[in-house]
Amino acid sequence: MDDNENFDKFIEETIFPELEPLEKTRQEKVNTFWIIIVCIAVLDIILFVMTQSLFTGLFALIISLAAAGIARNALFKKYDADFSSHAIGNIAKFIDKNLTYARNGHISPQEYKASRLFLRSYDGFTGRDLVSGKLDKTQVKFSYLYTYYEEESEDSDGHKTTHTYTIFDGLFFIADFNKRFNGEVYLFPHSFNLFSFSPRKGTKKIPLENPEFNNLFDVYGSDPVVSMYAISTSLMDRLLNFKKKTNSKINMSLINSTLFLAISGYKPFKIPIFETVYNKNLYYGYLGQLKFATGIVDEFNLNTRIWSV
Repeated sequence: MDDNENFDKFIEETIFPELEPLEKTRQEKVNTFWIIIVCIAVLDIILFVMTQSLFTGLFALIISLAAAGIARNALFKKYDADFSSHAIGNIAKFIDKNLTYARNGHISPQEYKASRLFLRSYDGFTGRDLVSGKLDKTQVKFSYLYTYYEEESEDSDGHKTTHTYTIFDGLFFIADFNKRFNGEVYLFPHSFNLFSFSPRKGTKKIPLENPEFNNLFDVYGSDPVVSMYAISTSLMDRLLNFKKKTNSKINMSLINSTLFLAISGYKPFKIPIFETVYNKNLYYGYLGQLKFATGIVDEFNLNTRIWSV
């Protein structure tokens, strides 16, 4: 039996039976949501007819959209948590029984700061879909993460506007590295934004003996010998292949034998609200997304343990 047949069987025998009560719940909540929307729309029309004011109508529409969003979140909050636990949690176990999943969990601010990948102070820090556990010999933890900062501008009339700028938006992955060493090594995209990714104090740029690698990445380290030991020829090749395969922006740090990896483009799992839960393609999507993250262990050969030097 191939992998697809195994997963098809898993969906039919494990996921679908557990989700049967949730499909009924979903349908009931969707019906309730549309009733709320219709009531809000009727109130808006009545208000507009009574006032004959375009401004009032637009204001009511804005308030109504906000109310609809609040109603949607409140209605489906428990369904979101229950569906994620039964569907995505089970798929994580399907990949490896040692993995655990938490819909509302994410990499902590302390872990984010410990990576020293993004030194810009943030005004917002949020995430979800935390997966953790041990894959063979390697302890891993990863989640979707979004951080941003805000700046305020003022025009000539004194009107102030707040602008939001993304610091990081993607997969944040932590694992114990397969080489033991003391020191710090950083890898950033070549020609990175110096404001966001300035060389770390106590480090210097380390040119490596691979022109193709140097065209894509810049490496900074606290010690040239340690840096070249940590980022070996084999790891350089694996990073190049991973970059070509994913076409994502990659930032990486190795700090005292812990790997921190930030990969842009990874999004949180989407939960079916206005579509049935009996859609196999949905679960294949979850499987692919989880395997993208867990596959980093094999991509970087992290289970091959190497003695310290």
